[in-house]
Amino acid sequence: MLLCVDLDGVLYRGADPVPGVGPLLTERHAAGDQIVYITNNSFLRRAEYRARIESCGAPFSDEGLLTAVSLVAARFHAAGLTRILGHGSGGLAAELRAAGLEARLPSEVADLPALAAWAPQGVTVGLNRESTPRDLELATAAVRAGAQLIAPNRDATYPDPTALIPGTGAAVAALEAATGVTAQVVGKPAPELLLFAMQRASVGADETLMIGDSPATDIASAHAAGVRSILMLTGVTASADSLVGAQLPTRVARDATELAALLTEFRAAESRAS
Repeated sequence: MLLCVDLDGVLYRGADPVPGVGPLLTERHAAGDQIVYITNNSFLRRAEYRARIESCGAPFSDEGLLTAVSLVAARFHAAGLTRILGHGSGGLAAELRAAGLEARLPSEVADLPALAAWAPQGVTVGLNRESTPRDLELATAAVRAGAQLIAPNRDATYPDPTALIPGTGAAVAALEAATGVTAQVVGKPAPELLLFAMQRASVGADETLMIGDSPATDIASAHAAGVRSILMLTGVTASADSLVGAQLPTRVARDATELAALLTEFRAAESRAS
């Protein structure tokens, strides 16, 4: 079985592990399940992902991590755009550069004339708790000048250890309001990350399971990709009682113990079907 696992709110909250989930994933990997982490996160570097994942006691491999930022980079490459302004964190810029793009942060651009001289061809947005009004000003100027706006997600909130803080979607909304331009958004709830994971693992929808904490992104992306889902009540969602339509999960788990029982149930059902 292919387990597509969201990170923030499922495996960890901020730097704090969600109890029991990491060791459970290690057990499932040892039992033969494929584990792929699928995240809309837009501010960490790959090495930081690895450190967080392994600190939770979960398995990690480079090919087992798919981020929305990687899809953003691929979309810019496909459009022939290489000079990218990143309205976000250092991690966002680092991932774009690792993908072969000439990425700069607003803090690396001296002023509006310097921005015009560099002439960015694209703008992307990421979570940045230290963002300033100047960052928004430069990103706005770039989009108004014709730079293509592609964002990794519209996540309204991010699950910090002690509270829900404004997510990437808040910055995307501000930039859209300032420019009148609607961003192309490539991450969940779009199905592309899940479909790519399935293609790379050579499995079908009936062998794939999405595990996430957000009905609006994780569960909706599972519906869009035609796969089953488990909603974890360990992150941005406290209850599944009012969920309907594309936000309604196949099953719900309150913690790692309930998740383990559901995974055993799904595996047994697969064995009977085969």
